[in-house]
Parts: sequence; C-alpha cells; structure tokens
Amino acid sequence: MALNDEKLTKLLEEIDSLRERIREVKEKRLQLIENIRDLKARKRELIERRRTLIDEAKRLREERKNLIEEIRNLRSKRRELRERLKEILKDLSEKRKLLNQYQSRVKAPIHVIQRRLQQLEWKQMTSVLPLEVEKEIIQEIARLEELLEQAYRAKQIKKEVYESKAELMKLRLELSGLTSKINGISNKITSIDSRISELSKEIEELSSKIGGINEQIQKFSEEIEKMTNYLQELYAQLRDKREQYVNILKEKQKEEIMRRLEEKRRRIEEKVSKSKTRRLSLEELKLLYGEVEEIENE
Repeated sequence: MALNDEKLTKLLEEIDSLRERIREVKEKRLQLIENIRDLKARKRELIERRRTLIDEAKRLREERKNLIEEIRNLRSKRRELRERLKEILKDLSEKRKLLNQYQSRVKAPIHVIQRRLQQLEWKQMTSVLPLEVEKEIIQEIARLEELLEQAYRAKQIKKEVYESKAELMKLRLELSGLTSKINGISNKITSIDSRISELSKEIEELSSKIGGINEQIQKFSEEIEKMTNYLQELYAQLRDKREQYVNILKEKQKEEIMRRLEEKRRRIEEKVSKSKTRRLSLEELKLLYGEVEEIENE
C-alpha cells in the first residue's frame, strides 16, 4: 500500500511537471506564432512599399525613354539648323564680296545717276550737237545705264544681305532656344537617373529586408514544428503517466477491497469458531468462499 501511494505521489508530480512543461512549450509556440504573424504583416508592408517604388522606377524609366527620344529629335533639328546657318553664312559671305565689288564701282547714289542720265538724254533730244559730242553723250549714257544697273543690283544684294542677317539672327535665336531646351531635358534626365539610382538602392535594401524576414519566418516555423513534435511527445508521456496512475489506483483500490474482505472473513471465521452451531448467512458464505471478482461485481 505504501509503495503504491509513493508511486501515485511520484506520478502526480510527474504529471504536474509534464502539464507545466506543456503549458510553457505552448506559450513559447504561441509567442513564435505571434512573431510570425507580426513578421508577415511587416513583410506585406515592405512588399507594398517595394511595389510602389518599382512602379515609380518603371514610370521614370518610361519618362526617361520619352525624354531621350525628344532630345534626339531636338538634336537632329539643331543639326539641321546649324547646316542651314552654315549655308546662310557662306551665301552671306559671297554676297558681301559681290556687294563690295559693286560698291567699289558705283560711288554715286542711284538718284544722282538717274538725274545725270535724264540730263544727258534731254540734252541729246533737244540740242543739235556735233557728231563727236553726240557720240560722247551716247557713250556716257551707256556707261551710266550700266552703272545704274549695277547700282540696282548692289541695292538688291544689300537687301538680300539684310534679309540673310535677319534670318541668321532668327536661326541663332532658335538654336539658342533649342540648346537651352536640350540642356533642360538633359538636366531632367540626369535628375531622373539620380532618382532611379536612389530607387534601385532602396528597392535592393527592401528586398534584402524581405529576405531577412523570410529567413526569420523560416527559422520560427522550424522551431514551431520542433515544438509541435515535442508537444506530441509530451502529450504521449502525459497519457502514459495517466494510464500508469489509473492502473496503480485500480490496483490500490483492489488491494483495499481485498483487505476489507480479508477482515470480514477473519471476523466470520472468529464467529464460526466461537459458535459452531451458528448458521452462516448467504452473504457470509459468499464472503468466505466466493472469488474476489464475483464479490466485486456484486
């Protein structure tokens, strides 16, 4: 009896210890599950942030592509304008040379030449001149007419020179505007490149953090799996200890029943020995000669 009591006490202590250990492991496992839940929430935030940055980088790359195409077109137009500028400068140089040639020949203004021509023509028509004088007048008129033609040509060339200068100024202004626009777009592309570089770095950092979180989640998941397996072992031990406890308790109860039966038998035997003529009751007979199991079942 004392041995069974000692075993029961020890088993109760072991059962309590197992229950406490199970409680501790379950708490740790629950904490790990909470940690994983928090990590997954943080991971979702980081993934969303990374997606936003990727979208921004994609938009900037598309914008950069459009700006590069625009700057390519502007540079092509600028090359065309520069070629046109060269042509005008070349033409202007030739016209200036030609103008200098005419101006070196024509010293008098057009109106002076015209007045002189009119005078000579009037004189020729209204005066009777010697043949030699008339011949000189005709030659002079021819010379003045040629000079007048050159003067008109010089005037036309001068006008064209002014027009070419005006076109040059216009082209230079346009070139300046194009260059300014190209520089502005180039600066914008540089700014976009800088931002894309920042985004790429931040995206890489976020990917690294997400990778770190995945490793933590994997580590915690493995620990949870180990704890779950350990809990199964602890529950198996607990069931085994409970079975042992129940079996010992049943054995103790059986021993107690046997002890009481033996006590009752002893008393009946004492009564029989004291009074041999006394008849035993059916219950007393069963107690004396019945099997323990039969008496227990009754």
